[in-house]
Amino acid sequence: MAAQPATPKASSSRQNLQRIWEPLDIGSISVRNRIMMTAQTTLFGKDHILGDRHVEYYRERAKGGIALFICEQQAGHRLSKGSFFEGCTAWEPRSIPQYAKLADAVHEHGARQFVQLFGCGVHDKGTTIFDEWHPLWGVSRIPSVYHHEIPMVMEKEHIRDIVRGFGQSALNVKVAGCDGAEIHGAHSYLIGQFLSRAYNKRDDEYGGSVANRARIVLELGEEMRSRVGSDFVLGLRISYDEYLGPAGITPEESDETIAILADSGLFDFFNISAGGYHTLFKAVGPTGSEHGEFVPFAKRAMEIVAGRAKVFTVGRITNLEMAEQVLRDGSADMVAMTRAMMADPWHLKKVREGRENEIVYCVGANECINRAFLQRPATCVMNPAVGREARWRKEDLRPEPGMTPQRVMVIGGGPTGMRMSEILARRGHKVSLHERDGELGGHLRALVKLPSWKEWSLAIDNLERNLIAAGVEVRLGSEVTAKEVLAAAPDAVMLATGSTWDRTGLTPYRPDREVMPGHEQDNVIDLGTAISRVGDDPRALGDHVVILDDTGSYPPLAMALVLVQAGARVTVVTPRDTAGSDLIGRGELFVIMPQLLDAGVAIHAQAGIDHISGDRVVMHSIWGGQPATLEGVSTLVLALTRSPEDALYHALREHHPNVQRVGDALAPRALVQVMYEAEEVGRSL
Repeated sequence: MAAQPATPKASSSRQNLQRIWEPLDIGSISVRNRIMMTAQTTLFGKDHILGDRHVEYYRERAKGGIALFICEQQAGHRLSKGSFFEGCTAWEPRSIPQYAKLADAVHEHGARQFVQLFGCGVHDKGTTIFDEWHPLWGVSRIPSVYHHEIPMVMEKEHIRDIVRGFGQSALNVKVAGCDGAEIHGAHSYLIGQFLSRAYNKRDDEYGGSVANRARIVLELGEEMRSRVGSDFVLGLRISYDEYLGPAGITPEESDETIAILADSGLFDFFNISAGGYHTLFKAVGPTGSEHGEFVPFAKRAMEIVAGRAKVFTVGRITNLEMAEQVLRDGSADMVAMTRAMMADPWHLKKVREGRENEIVYCVGANECINRAFLQRPATCVMNPAVGREARWRKEDLRPEPGMTPQRVMVIGGGPTGMRMSEILARRGHKVSLHERDGELGGHLRALVKLPSWKEWSLAIDNLERNLIAAGVEVRLGSEVTAKEVLAAAPDAVMLATGSTWDRTGLTPYRPDREVMPGHEQDNVIDLGTAISRVGDDPRALGDHVVILDDTGSYPPLAMALVLVQAGARVTVVTPRDTAGSDLIGRGELFVIMPQLLDAGVAIHAQAGIDHISGDRVVMHSIWGGQPATLEGVSTLVLALTRSPEDALYHALREHHPNVQRVGDALAPRALVQVMYEAEEVGRSL
């Protein structure tokens, strides 16, 4: 399915949406519409059981109108709590009260709740949980491409133990009052390892043919059915394609697997995904990736299942128009919009109420999945309230009874200033937003010109539409002075004036100096200037460009790609272990690195630049050794540190009783951090 247009036209939403509002029977239950959220790793657990943050997270989205939730992976077996430090258990009886609390929370608002049961297999560390060290259980002696720990090979008694564990876990979920359970057979976790030739090298009845590799799924289904009966929903999540060719799961093999499982009559639904640990960037596509890429797989499954079970589809479906088309085409029975509903839990409710202009659309930033790889609770760049629903409820964004509105002047129309202005206005304050440029968006305006980042324009659009809907007075081309601020006499001044890239060469890797020799040359520029020039003319930086990058982020690499595709010779130097180190968990590195190497970009990791003299750049390893010289350098781009734009703050601080720096103007940080701060400050005034 082709990528969707940027933002759906608000006027079309209610008129053209019909199928998504239809109820659907899944096994013994009915759901109120066709929009759901699949299991996503949020890491809100406490002491390895489902946490109260989980409960409030799903409660908020049930209030928003979503029909069905599958909570994040829960250990279906005693050795499967690992992989994540806060991984949760389902097989221990102590998990039941929290599942009951979760079920009550979503049922209260008309939604249904399933629980995903999984095993880690080799994608774990046996030392993750300090008091439960153990050897990993592997289908074969194939270690994880990510964790690298060699497993023991499971004997049949171990397989039987896993089957019993999943059966007990399903019973616990049912006793708690949840509506169903899903076996996690996707994304290279334990059951997916049985299904995949990449992991399954067995020569017994669990290896070899597709039927043999699917045997454990049938055994799990039989055991779970024997425990929970026919009045409890059971299903399977599966990766239809691991994108490894014949070395892994292929669509043709998945066709055969689905046919076998549908024939069994054990399963009420099949949840179709794709990708695995070798191709996680496919499983959770980053910004710029194709929307609805897995829909054709779901349609294949629909034809095979032929009504014997329901089919769910996933994969960057971020608006209801696309979901409606999927349903009309008969490509699936139900559509998952997981990250979309993370970004805006009231997406459906806003459409129902004719407030489409207030929807916050997912941009695919993948901060959510990136934090999972960092073993941290999930959140969302576009919605800082994720995981904080008990503290930051939607209902709180309204004027408090008896409050006296304040006149607030917000200076700076980047993401921080825009988000903060909206929050302040929704809480009843009279807000004016001043931006010196002719348009809002701050540094994001330049970044949307980079390859694969065009969708970041949605972020600007999200923020702009909502602050206008909130009643913020926006003044563009308004570069206010301290004198003008004092003359306006606002009750509060919020400075979101941002930051600028430094071009001195300051880096923590060289504590012996504060500047790089040669930094004052005309052919040395900062990253912000470079992106601006390249956006206007890809050849503006000359024939040989060297980029010194200590950000680990996407923009320096994307700019390198633009330059080399325009015919320049490009060298990237970074003191980090790898260029784009912060992009691994987001999936973006797996997309852009092959492009860079294929285009001939030279990359030097664990290296720095000693100095530049004329067109000669002297490079060195951070470990020592002999330096190397790059000749004929037309431009050296420094992507190192940033400094806050805080001159106006210092001019006002002694003359106004309530002036505050917010975001990069206080300390230059990642977008997810300053968006949190915008929310916090906006809710606290």
